[in-house]
This record gives sequence, C-alpha cells and structure tokens, in this order.
Amino acid sequence: MPLDRRQLLALAAAAPLAVAGCGGSNSALAAAPATPTASPVPFPSQPLAAGSAVADLRFGIAATPATFPGYDPAGDAKALIVAGTPSPAPTAVPGTLSTGSYATNQRYVVRVPSNWNGKLIVAGTPAFRSEFANDAIWSDYALSLGYAFASSNKGVPFNAIAEAITASPDPNNAYVIPFDLAALETAGFSYRLGAVSPTRTNMASWNSDFATLTASAQAFLLKNFGKAPTRTYAVGLSNGGAQVRSLLEQHPELVDGGVEWSAVYWSVASNILTYLPKFLSAMQAYTASNFTDATSAAAIRAAGFPADVLQAVAAHPSLWFEYYAGAASFYADLTVFAYGLILDPAVTSTVSGKCVPDTTNAARAPGVCPATGFGLPANRASYVPSPSSAANIAAIAHTGNIGKPLVGIAGSLDMFITPANNFTTYRNAVNAAGKGSLYSQYLVTRGTHVDTFAPLGYTLQPQLPFAWAAFAQLVSIVESGYGSPAKGTQLVANTPADIPNK
Repeated sequence: MPLDRRQLLALAAAAPLAVAGCGGSNSALAAAPATPTASPVPFPSQPLAAGSAVADLRFGIAATPATFPGYDPAGDAKALIVAGTPSPAPTAVPGTLSTGSYATNQRYVVRVPSNWNGKLIVAGTPAFRSEFANDAIWSDYALSLGYAFASSNKGVPFNAIAEAITASPDPNNAYVIPFDLAALETAGFSYRLGAVSPTRTNMASWNSDFATLTASAQAFLLKNFGKAPTRTYAVGLSNGGAQVRSLLEQHPELVDGGVEWSAVYWSVASNILTYLPKFLSAMQAYTASNFTDATSAAAIRAAGFPADVLQAVAAHPSLWFEYYAGAASFYADLTVFAYGLILDPAVTSTVSGKCVPDTTNAARAPGVCPATGFGLPANRASYVPSPSSAANIAAIAHTGNIGKPLVGIAGSLDMFITPANNFTTYRNAVNAAGKGSLYSQYLVTRGTHVDTFAPLGYTLQPQLPFAWAAFAQLVSIVESGYGSPAKGTQLVANTPADIPNK
C-alpha cells in the first residue's frame, strides 16, 4: 500500500506536507535449545553503528529522527495500526538503539533489549514506507518477548510528498490526484513518490537489501553482544511480506522461518499490474450506479476480488470504494501509477497541470487531466503490462521454492492485495515447488488489507492479533517441532485462537 489514510483533511491545506504511510501467545517461546546460526553469516553483511543505550525502546517513547518532507517515522507506524491498540510491551524496555545507513538512500534501525533472549526478528517494510513503519505492529511485540529487532527502508529515500502540481519539481513523475475527495483535486494536489522521483526504484534491490539487513543485524549482534542470534525470524506486511517470501526462497540460510501478512505475489503472469487495472476500469460505472450495477460488479469479482461490502453510511458506503476513491491514498489507482512507472520501461507520463473535477460526480469519478500516457486515469484503467516489463517483474517473481517454514495470513475482505490473486496463487506455487509441508496459510475472516479500515464498519476485524498468533505458531514449528494443521493448505481463522501453536 503506497500511502496511508491519515491527515486526509490536512492534505487540502495550501502548504505542502509529508504523507506517511492485545499480545500474542508466548507459550511457544519456551522451547528446546537451538543450534546457533553459523558465523560468519553466508551472505555479505555491512557494518552497523554500535548504537547507544536508551531507557525505553518502545514505539512513541524512544526518540526517532526528525521528520522531513515525505519522511514521518511516527506517522508511518501509526498508519498501520488501529488507534488506541495497547502496546504488547506494557512497561519500559531499556536497551540499545542503532540507526544509520550502509548504502545510498538506505536507512536501518536495530533495537536490542537489555533482556535479549538471543534471538532476532527482521521486518520487511510495506510499500514505500520508512525503516520505522513496523514499530507499532512488530517492534514492540518483538521487544516484549526479548527479541532483537531490525528493519530497513529498502533504499527508498522518502514515502511521498503532497504538494500542488504547480510546485512539483518533477511533474511528469507525479501522481496528480484525479478524485475530488476533500477538494484535493480542485486544489490541484499531487503526490511526489520517493520510489519514482527523482529516480525509479529497482525493486529487485528491495530483496537484496532485506538479505543484507538480516546478515548485517546478525553480525551486529555477534560483534556487540558476543554471540550471533540463535534464531532469526523474518516478518512482513504487504510488500514487506513479499520480501519475506523472497528471502525464504533465495537465502533461507539466513533465517529459521517467516511470517507473511497480506503479502504481495509477484509473477510475470499474475501481479498487481494485471488485476488492479481491471478494478479501475469497472469501478467508474459501479460508483456511478451508486454501487448497484451488476455488470461492473461481476467484472470486478471476475478479476479476483471478494464481493463488495455495502453499508448505509454516507461517507463509507462501499468497501471497494474505499480502495478506489474513498481514501486519500487512492490505493488502487496510485498503485497502478507507481508500479507501472517502476516496472514497465514502456510506461511514460507527461503532465501539464492539475486535473479538473468530473462534472457529474467529482468525488466518485476521475476528472479530466491535462496529461498523456500514464498521467491519464483512463490509461491506467486500460493498462496491460508491456512485453518490456517482463524482465523487471521476473527479477522479483516468486517461485514458491521456500527453504524454511512460512506461516501466512491474509484478510478475506482484502480489496487491494486480494487473496485470490496473492495468497492462493502463492500457495499453489509453493505446492508446485514441492514445499507445501513448509507453508501454512490462514484466511482471516473479515480482515482487509489495512487494519485502520476496521473502525469504518463493514464488520471488519483487525488482523494484527492474527499476525502475532502466526508468529507464535512459527516459533513452535521451528523450536518445538509443532505440526501445523494448515501446512500445504489454507484454513479459515475466525479468531487468533484458530492459529494454534500447541
């Protein structure tokens, strides 16, 4: 998910600003002694700063770097958790904090609690967010159990900057808002994305950075704490989950297992650029019909989407709509724009000004944009990846050939990284690779891609407690030989207790 849904009203202001993006079971942690990770690690590591002692490592308490346009550490983390969710670490966690960079545009954070249990959790990072994006959902959880924790920004210099298109230094690579939610289109706002401007991201480097982060954090622990971690686990949400999959496929020697949460699936034949344009194409007619048009609804379901969820709430009438034009991130449209530019050399965009709102339904229909190529909403809705995109997508494609245990969760009502296109497809790939015994899947009833949508209604439930339950199961699989009932298949989880660990 490229951006968050916070600061929606603030985005309509004239000044440019940055746009950010109950405890689990501990029972599996008292496990049999582990075999220490070999040292040195079999992947080249980078030296990390020694760090400094802090009184409390927890999110919201430990100091973070100063914000700058497109970079908001606290906002990135808050965008991924339901407001008011209590920290799984109820008391202060003293320890060592290390931040820094080992490559151009790369930034990392490593935390080691004073009561370190000798193990490490490395977190992949969703979308274009910062190294602090996982602080609320994963870091406090890891620290509460005594784990060291590490995360990276994948080398993406900043998330996104909201600014008037007339103020953009790179308008041809800016996403000009085409929906008049909160008058953003009328005001001529655009998003300048760090993954696209000033240079387009090489997504294959996201996976190599995750491996480097893992090896570097292991070497950091060995150098500064006298021993390599006895266990290393990888966790990740969305494209962070895609990183976990790739790590277990490409460098399983670095980790003991992983947890993926609403992970993105990449293959040349099936990916977000093959199904999201179909969603965009059908949504204009669907919204124009006040969410009643059966033909467009059928087209969206045929593209692999769960059935829409409607409710009698004027501001939030349709869960499909939330991912189309109902939230300031404009998830589906912005994602096609960004990843099309990143992955397809044939995609170009030119923009000469702001979009003009649609006269029939400005908040629900894309306006008229003075642009060509991918700057036009209609071209994003009709997009088909060109043959020249195949090499870039193949470089990040998942094979299913995982080398360590993996536990996955996904929401049954994820209207963005849909289960049919990203979860079931990956299970099929793992089984085809003969690794089904290493993979357990749980489809979370009424979960959607972003937990912060849960307070909007739609009978949604947050997936965070399920992610923590999945981690507890992973630890039990690795350290106690637990036989997951979901290995090689997909089970339904109505509550976190449906993801057992003993």
